[in-house]
Amino acid sequence: MRTGDGPVAMAMITAVTLAGCSGGQDAAPPAPETTRQDAAHSIASLPQRPAELRVDGLDPCALFGASALNELGITQRPKRRNGKDGTTCVLSQQQLEPVYDLHVVAMPGDGVANWITGDRARPGTMAATPITIAGFPAVRVFPGEQRDGHCDVVVGVAQGQALRVRFGTSYPDEIPHERACALSEKAATTAVGALQGKG
Repeated sequence: MRTGDGPVAMAMITAVTLAGCSGGQDAAPPAPETTRQDAAHSIASLPQRPAELRVDGLDPCALFGASALNELGITQRPKRRNGKDGTTCVLSQQQLEPVYDLHVVAMPGDGVANWITGDRARPGTMAATPITIAGFPAVRVFPGEQRDGHCDVVVGVAQGQALRVRFGTSYPDEIPHERACALSEKAATTAVGALQGKG
């Protein structure tokens, strides 16, 4: 019996056609045209990577020597943690007010574009602004209202891989958004430079 002919095949074709035409109650609404255009523009704004710096198995704490920690104002010994996104290095400044942390995460399963068009993107609630870190494509990610005391910087160091630096503090009113991002970007630049040195 041929599966392409007969009433059973016609019924299957009709069902598939109807399913394709009807989004159903659970179907997500299509993204607004402006959102798609903004995302495409952001992707196009990212520069080409000057090198492929893979982070598989990387301990990000190894990217920060004593002088780098001093320049970032870090007063505590870096702490390595394993998380769902990848290995994390926590850099803390605990001696002066306001105290803050920088979480540097090696992300072997997430490329930088994922924050613009992928499952990390949050159109309408999170802004992802294209920037460049040490010549590499990156985005600055923060809530749409640009809350003070918070800033993520994600650098696309290899195809489908990234380094993320997250600034956080318990004193958001004392660290303006731009200073938080400046510290995140400085840490990201240091990390990428050290990663390049590892070759």
